[in-house]
Amino acid sequence: MRLQARTLPIRLPPLPGEALDSWLEAVARRMDTTLGDVLLHLGFPVREAPGNQSRGMPTDWTIMLDEQQTMAIAHATGVAPETVAALTLAHYDRRALSINFERQSVNRWTLWGRGSGSRYCPDCLRDSGGRWPLVWRLGWAFACSDHQRMLADCCPDCGRILRSRPRSGRVVPRPSVCGNPPFGEGGVRSGGCGFDLTQTRTPRLAHGHPVLIAQEHLWKIIQSGTASFGVYEVSPQPSAMALSDIRAIGGRVLADLPSREIPNLVPADLADMYLAPDEPTSQLAGRAADRPGFMAPPRGVNAAVAATIALHVLGQDDAHQAGEKLRGLLEAMRDELWQISATVIDNWGRGLSPVLDAVHLAALAPTFRPSDRLRYCTVTAMPRHRRTTDRQIARRARKIPSTFWPAWTARFTPTDVLYPRVLAPALAGSLLLIGSRTNLDSACQLLGSVTDGSALSYVLQKLDDQPRWPDAMAALIRLADYLDAQDTAIDYQRRRQLDYSRLLPHDRWKDICRHTGTLPGSGLRERIIRCYLFQRISGLPPEAVPGYDPTHNEWRFRAESARFAVFQTPELSAALAEEAQTFLTDQRILDEPVVWQPPLALLADLELPGPDPAQIDVAHLHQLVHQRKNPLQHAAHTLGTSFEAVRHVLEEHPAPATPPTKNAARATGRIRFTARQEIPKDTFSRFYLHEHRSLAQISALTGFSSSILAALAREYGIQLRDGPQDYKRCGSVEREWLIEQYVTQRRTLPDLAQEKGMSTSNMARWAHAYKIPLRPRGGGSHDMALRVNDQVGRTPAILHKALTTRYAWQRLEHFLTVAASPTLHEAALSLDLCPSSLAAQITRLEQDLGSPLLERAARGRPMQLTPFGSRVAEAVRELLAEEMPPS
Repeated sequence: MRLQARTLPIRLPPLPGEALDSWLEAVARRMDTTLGDVLLHLGFPVREAPGNQSRGMPTDWTIMLDEQQTMAIAHATGVAPETVAALTLAHYDRRALSINFERQSVNRWTLWGRGSGSRYCPDCLRDSGGRWPLVWRLGWAFACSDHQRMLADCCPDCGRILRSRPRSGRVVPRPSVCGNPPFGEGGVRSGGCGFDLTQTRTPRLAHGHPVLIAQEHLWKIIQSGTASFGVYEVSPQPSAMALSDIRAIGGRVLADLPSREIPNLVPADLADMYLAPDEPTSQLAGRAADRPGFMAPPRGVNAAVAATIALHVLGQDDAHQAGEKLRGLLEAMRDELWQISATVIDNWGRGLSPVLDAVHLAALAPTFRPSDRLRYCTVTAMPRHRRTTDRQIARRARKIPSTFWPAWTARFTPTDVLYPRVLAPALAGSLLLIGSRTNLDSACQLLGSVTDGSALSYVLQKLDDQPRWPDAMAALIRLADYLDAQDTAIDYQRRRQLDYSRLLPHDRWKDICRHTGTLPGSGLRERIIRCYLFQRISGLPPEAVPGYDPTHNEWRFRAESARFAVFQTPELSAALAEEAQTFLTDQRILDEPVVWQPPLALLADLELPGPDPAQIDVAHLHQLVHQRKNPLQHAAHTLGTSFEAVRHVLEEHPAPATPPTKNAARATGRIRFTARQEIPKDTFSRFYLHEHRSLAQISALTGFSSSILAALAREYGIQLRDGPQDYKRCGSVEREWLIEQYVTQRRTLPDLAQEKGMSTSNMARWAHAYKIPLRPRGGGSHDMALRVNDQVGRTPAILHKALTTRYAWQRLEHFLTVAASPTLHEAALSLDLCPSSLAAQITRLEQDLGSPLLERAARGRPMQLTPFGSRVAEAVRELLAEEMPPS
């Protein structure tokens, strides 16, 4: 080819979208010269010239031009080079077809590329004066939207496909006539069969016909280079991928769909055209049955049927609706849908988009096992194939505890279906199935083999029966994607491999109990705490703790473990968290928190099987767990939530300890804890050692009993003073004062000790030192008894016997109320007393006085005083009238 072509004497611009061969023929007609002369003028070799075949001359210049050819044509015709290049099929490369530039040919196995030939619209040829658009040469052309008719496949006279080879260069091209050489002898030399193609008859299509709509969709995809309709709206795809999807579905339709199903899927007129046989003389007759759908369909009606059905599937609003449509096609192609595997789509062709993968998986989803629905993420908007590598799965496993995070487990636990201890390991293992080829047993092994594939499969099947399982699967898929994309705070694989044999030694547990006011309890409680701490740190189940014995009363252990959340206090929780952090530091793990969990915001818009622990009123929950024998069940029932949610909230927000009056043993521990907080060691040392205060004085100052203070001194390692030799350090008293107060005034030792700010025992030591005899212990020595005896002389004789014990005046005052009431019950109500308690007080008075005071009420007769009771009541009223103070 010459480097520079001469300028043509007459110039004719190409029509928009015209094919190169059509334009060159029009130029030849305009100059009334042969096509061969025009090609030679532009520098193209003529095919009939000797030796041209050895130069590798392409069969069709319309496929592509090299840069020199493009520039030569542009120079000779005055047309811009980019306009010239747009006249060849290279203009649609990687959009509507694929060109092998080395061989200068169209790849017929990709995107239904047509290596040669062109369909045509008779009306368009008439309107344009015989000019041929380039798009007619695409395998995707089958209808004319302007004239609403099907394109013709071949010449109706000779039965051959148009422009399957270049026109003859020996004649002046004639417009709108068949250029195929005539059959046999006698035809015009190389001028074609001569049929006027504008007279070709093709089927007309109604306005809005599905075929016309499908053709418009295809032109938009090709022209824009992107598909963004239907299922592609959420994930736009390049036109080459979208056309590969259409080709894949259409190819299955043409190859596998029974002909009897076609009338159910397309309009009747299109079905009739599709099912009509070809003319025996047509060049299409032999090609129609040759691997249908593998390459571009030779008949336009076949392409129309395939594209219309495929676009009906892909034009749905989302992948799941499209999957339903595709499922109907697959069921028509196969007797049983389960016979079609998820990977069969790999045989549908190359270059398929992930959108078609999603549609195909959505179509097969009802046949999948629960584990496969997770693998292929069928509940998401875009199901996807298993493309996560083994290395990526191993990396994900390092971010997952062997038992699911407690807050997440609570959200996934359906009521009365599965125990959390069974569910938590299965949920953790299921995260490794998502998007991977890992089998169930391997997934469990990666997380420490705390469960196995059979158990995982069983749990997934049970969950699959739950109405909210689709949202739960969506949550697991979101979580797996989050773990793949984010770095997590804990390496659980490292945690699983730590040595836990020295976790929470016995002495350390005792020390924690002392400092938190926790009752140590039996060895079972210590074992429960150690298992709890082990599970919290390692992410493994408590059964994996070193030394665990499953035969050691397993039922009781689990029951008590469930109640640990109620037993735990804020102080104990803080101490255990500190102990866990210390353990990690000892294991040289300095950059990780004790616990971590993925953000629960991932579950925000999902309806999960279990309740949300965040909706529980913590303050109300703390009140509920102190009120019943089975606090967790009671709280869960009252709050309308699950047992697991209540337990999780209590573990994260422990309830304060119960008041001392509820449990004497626990109260002692709590009082010691409070004393420890208010009187630390340095304060106690200052009081007792430096200021020489006695335990009684410290007790009066702080409000804690001497026994609690003594226990605190032993805990602090402070030696208590003991023996007579030390009593002088605790204060002194004079002998005359002690004789006057104790002997003459008959005051008690506790009363005197309180006045001097010392202990009763120390006051007794001073009495021994001064040789003062001590009164015997008992009622006669009691301060109240002494006060009562002092008042006996001022009261009526009838009351003397009643004033010998404590609370005598209180009983006498209550007796006056009874005397004014018709029944003991009403008297008890007015005094805000229990009736049985008031009856006991009256009985005690009668015993002290030696005579009945009341005649109890009987049927038809109210309660009344005995004569003796009336005299007692009168004596009490006289004393009260004199305002005598009660004892």
